[in-house]
Amino acid sequence: MASSRQCYLGIVPHLLNPIHLAYEWFGVVWLEEEHQFPVIIGYWFANERTEILENAKLSGCSHWIEVCDHYILMNMYQSIRKKQSDEDWNHRSRLSIRTMFKSPWKEASPGLYIIKSRDTYPLHASAVLKKKFFVWLEHAAVCETEEELRAFMGRVHAEHQDMARKRGFLKKADKST
Repeated sequence: MASSRQCYLGIVPHLLNPIHLAYEWFGVVWLEEEHQFPVIIGYWFANERTEILENAKLSGCSHWIEVCDHYILMNMYQSIRKKQSDEDWNHRSRLSIRTMFKSPWKEASPGLYIIKSRDTYPLHASAVLKKKFFVWLEHAAVCETEEELRAFMGRVHAEHQDMARKRGFLKKADKST
């Protein structure tokens, strides 16, 4: 039995572009085969709806059915953002050795720091760990609200307290009375 492949395109205005931290048009192109989950071919953010249409044409899908179901499109957007968020949390990288000799890290004591990219929301938040000889980007997140920033900070705190405990730096509180 041959399966039929159909391309679909969905476009929604005013969704957060997590890179530029601006609310823009979001577009997604996906395939559906009989009895299969959708396979996303590509997604884009743009200032104009026409830019999304151009990108869709360049994706290799020349014919599509446009889908306007807000629920479906928001599920795709949220699943993409969730995957990006998980990658931001789990991707750990050592910053260049030159970072140690530049401000503010040159003067900073070893420890864990939360850095905001700007004072207005949305913003990028980063958890940076300064050690004696290296600076590590431990976690990152896109925060649209103060509540999301506080949740990020709480998660960083919980994760790094657990790590310190496992390494023997902190002792668990004595539960005896």
